[in-house]
Amino acid sequence: MLNPKQIIEDLRKLGVKKDDIIVVHSSYNSLRGDDQIEGGPEAVIEALKETVSEGTLIVPTFSYENVNIENRIFDVANTPVCIGILPETMRLSKDVIRSVHPTHSLAVWGKDAEDFTKNHYKDHTPVGVNSPLSEAYRRGGKIVMLGAPFARNTSMHGVEEKILPEYLFTTNYDYEITLESNEKITMNVLRHDFNGFEQRYDRVLNILEEGVDYQVGNVLNGRSCVMNAPAVWDKALIKYKEEINYFTDPRPRKEDL
Repeated sequence: MLNPKQIIEDLRKLGVKKDDIIVVHSSYNSLRGDDQIEGGPEAVIEALKETVSEGTLIVPTFSYENVNIENRIFDVANTPVCIGILPETMRLSKDVIRSVHPTHSLAVWGKDAEDFTKNHYKDHTPVGVNSPLSEAYRRGGKIVMLGAPFARNTSMHGVEEKILPEYLFTTNYDYEITLESNEKITMNVLRHDFNGFEQRYDRVLNILEEGVDYQVGNVLNGRSCVMNAPAVWDKALIKYKEEINYFTDPRPRKEDL
């Protein structure tokens, strides 16, 4: 049985401080491996809160599979997460504020949580300037891949939105949003495409300096990486401008398989 408090010690070794802003992408199965975590997903979320007890915890609560072009309805309080047990547990956790976005909302806990989330409803894209991910970048936060594959590093979408590669978007749709207050608003938002391309965000480590921009190590049983958000955003933007398809590979066509 794994002690979830070990998460705090493991993240400290990777440079996470108690007053940090952290964006956490997670894989619960990777963290536990062949073991069980005492207290389950709820204990993991509590350990993450304790890790940044004087800072801010940000966890994606995306719903792009539940809120799609056939079902364009998003309820901030009730629409479930489509990306795993830890994000869903975070959504339901105490003192969390969920940002208002039909497909790419984020749950934020801790210092300035309201400031991180209050303007997300103004965005027209998945990771726009009002996303908590963008705010974490502006405030010098950290991106934590907690046993999660690098393809989940959604901050890279925010960088892509600055240069607009041809694969990024399909079209825009109107969504009916129910706020926590039960007030209803409409948001017009673009959807991601990636038609014909596979994300290769693992290549971000090729342009970052280990020990300065990122550190790698185990958190419980999950191989994890902690990256400085400004380094990721700024250096990735330079690389995109040099080679716009660097962080993607073409998907094989069916006829080529």
